[in-house]
Parts: sequence; structure tokens; C-alpha cells
Amino acid sequence: MFKTSVLFEANLNSKSDIVVNQGGSSSGKTYSILQVLFTRLIKEPNIVITVVGESIPNLKAGALRDALDIYNNSEILKGFITDYNRTDRIFTSSANSVMEFKSYETAQGAKSGKRDYLFINEAQGISKQIFDELYIRTKKQTFIDYNPN
Repeated sequence: MFKTSVLFEANLNSKSDIVVNQGGSSSGKTYSILQVLFTRLIKEPNIVITVVGESIPNLKAGALRDALDIYNNSEILKGFITDYNRTDRIFTSSANSVMEFKSYETAQGAKSGKRDYLFINEAQGISKQIFDELYIRTKKQTFIDYNPN
């Protein structure tokens, strides 16, 4: 479907409730996690995946740009994605699953919605209170991309 790395395999096969990917810029953390999430999006029916960033502009310049790159460069993946709503930043798969890209300004705002998978992109920019509200509403697994620098 797409070229993957050792990091993709480690994330895909992890059984941990919280999977932390720590490393520097351009280390492949975000890209690999998104590949895992696309894999889950097309294989698991009726799931919700939420990708969270510090802000919408931050998501557009980072995780969403990477997601669109993965999507645009995989003809196989394109066959499983039935819709991409650019305005709402939501991919929908033929398995009736969705991957949404969101940002929350407050912990109260993060209380809305439940999900199966959560990806906190650049977690150093997300408050602990927002993380806690998102995490307790996540059923299966949480991925964290953290750059300590």
C-alpha cells in the first residue's frame, strides 16, 4: 500500500495502551503513526480516529500535510478512501470509518466526542488537561509524537 519503516512496524504491532514516539524533527514519527492510522482506517469498520494538534494551522503544516502526502501517493489507499472533506478535515473509508484532524483550546472543548484511536501530534504543545480529557474518551489506543527539543 505504501513504503513503510521499522518505526511503522513497531507502532502497528504495539499492544500498549499509550504508544509514545519520541525523537527529533524529521525523524519519521508523525508519518509512521499516520500510516498505521490509515491502515486501521481501512481495515477496521466503524471506527473514529482523532488526530489532535496544538492548532489548526499547526496541523495543516504538519500532520495533515503528511496525511495528504500518504493518501496522494498511494493508489491502493485511494481505492479505500471514499471521501476527504477538506473543510472539516475528515477522511472517510469504505469501512465506514473516519479520521478527523482537530485542535482544542480548552479541556472543556476536548470533552466533546469519543473515539477508538487518538493521535496527539507534537504533544509538547498540548496541555495535560486537554490530553486527559481526550484520553479518557479513547477506547483502544493512543499514539503520541513528542519532540523534547
